Amino acid sequence: MEGSETEVQGVEESHQASPQPIPIRKLRWKWGLAILFAGIGFTIYQWFQLAPDRTYQVFAVYGGIRNIFLGLLIWWLFISGVSWKARFKGLLGTVLVFVLFFSLLRVESFEGDMVPRFQFRFLPTAEQRAKKYFEQAAKTPEETNEVSQSLEVSPGDWPAYRGTERDGIVRDQKIRTDWDVQPPELLWKHPIGSGWGSFAIVGDRAFTQEQRGEEETVVCYDALSGKQIWTHHDDVRFTEVLGGPGPRATPTFHSGLIYSMGATGILNCLNAITGELVWSKSLLEEGKSVNLQWAMSGSPLIWEDLVIVNPGIPQDTSELKPHSVIAFNRLTGEEIWSGGSHKSSYSSPQLSLLNGEPELLVFHSKGLESFTPQEGKSLWFYPWTNQAGVNAAQPIMIGASSVFLGAGYGAGSARITINDSEQGAESEVVEDWKSKSLKLKFNSAVVLDGFVYGLDEGVLTCLNLETGKRAWKRGRYGYGQMILVDENLLILAEDGRVELVKADPEKYLQIAAFQAIEGQTWNHPALAQGKLFVRNGEEAACYDISIPSE
Repeated sequence: MEGSETEVQGVEESHQASPQPIPIRKLRWKWGLAILFAGIGFTIYQWFQLAPDRTYQVFAVYGGIRNIFLGLLIWWLFISGVSWKARFKGLLGTVLVFVLFFSLLRVESFEGDMVPRFQFRFLPTAEQRAKKYFEQAAKTPEETNEVSQSLEVSPGDWPAYRGTERDGIVRDQKIRTDWDVQPPELLWKHPIGSGWGSFAIVGDRAFTQEQRGEEETVVCYDALSGKQIWTHHDDVRFTEVLGGPGPRATPTFHSGLIYSMGATGILNCLNAITGELVWSKSLLEEGKSVNLQWAMSGSPLIWEDLVIVNPGIPQDTSELKPHSVIAFNRLTGEEIWSGGSHKSSYSSPQLSLLNGEPELLVFHSKGLESFTPQEGKSLWFYPWTNQAGVNAAQPIMIGASSVFLGAGYGAGSARITINDSEQGAESEVVEDWKSKSLKLKFNSAVVLDGFVYGLDEGVLTCLNLETGKRAWKRGRYGYGQMILVDENLLILAEDGRVELVKADPEKYLQIAAFQAIEGQTWNHPALAQGKLFVRNGEEAACYDISIPSE
């Protein structure tokens, strides 16, 4: 009995001593793989089926990455089947990777389709480089050309946004095109303050607008040397995530005066020789208006004795009469008239001859409206908008009574004809055609011999103006800008390179190319006296591309 009890006791002890089997955890990888493939598949579907243009395609990718990340996070924490210790280690590792990435890199800017551009954090920003350059330039001033005592526009000058007629067409100038044999001659290049405006060039002076720290600045440079002659500062700063800091408009020269529109709505009239302030208006403050999401961008327009701007409409229309367009006396700043009730967008006021009469065209966020420039009376309105409510490209006159217009965010382009009306009645607007081609996001087009050329979401496109049919689509330039010179398209691409392309409706033919500046470039090129002026938010340069005199 004792032996039996001892044997039973030994068996019980052996049972107690044997370890319990540890359950084996299996990674439920099929769930994670299913989430990954489903996320990728839905993103591809949105890219090709739901997104109207490249910007929304990029947004679809952002949304897809976010959804995939959240789905995998939920899978890893609650479905993966691994131990909680492993789950927390994986989560911590992911957080550390993100922290390390953004510790080393910063988002420098966003391209036109909203793709971020990264830069190492230890490298100076464009604003820091510009500040250092101007501080050094102030310490070691160099001689400039003798300061002009008067300035008058001559043939071959470039006094305003997109040239004299605001149509991007170069007149009274010839350029050489054999850049492989005779490359563009660099006259000067240096850092510049942030901003998306272009140059106005008259005689030996070049005018532009920049953000320098907390000051918005109108700058006059020597056109041939790039040396600073004078500056005018306003203590304001505009910046936002996608567009970055700085003014967006281009100064306008007229009869010895410079007119500038700042990003926050400060309209200045300056002496073009000295930079002295003649008069100034804070349009948003005086009109109790709110700024646009990407800031005031319309360049001032001069017509006779008026300077015309499109600052938006008051926030409280119960107290003030809505005015999306205002005309001031260009010499005194006295308001002469105001009109329009549509919210402004990012194009500039433009004067055109329609049916033999001068009309003021303003591309609002909801469409194109025409006014009498004398008194601001609305003549007609053509609805044209998109999901973002952004119209930034300039309308283009076609013949005596038609207008071409285009917009991005999936809108495309259209041609309209304005028919004469009886006195006092609103003009009749007839839609000739619509096209999904030439989605001009913020890139204006040019016209030659019945065809229009522009960047359709960054791809150069030729469109027949009679039919609205696309002739060809070739060449990727991002969200750059172009002008027309000698039946050639001079394109300043988003990456800072300059290309010449033949304006030929039969085929795409690149003639010449060179890298002009570095950095993201949305600014319009300017051509004066055979000199090409280019800039972006980082640097500016001037190249001589004139034909040598024999």
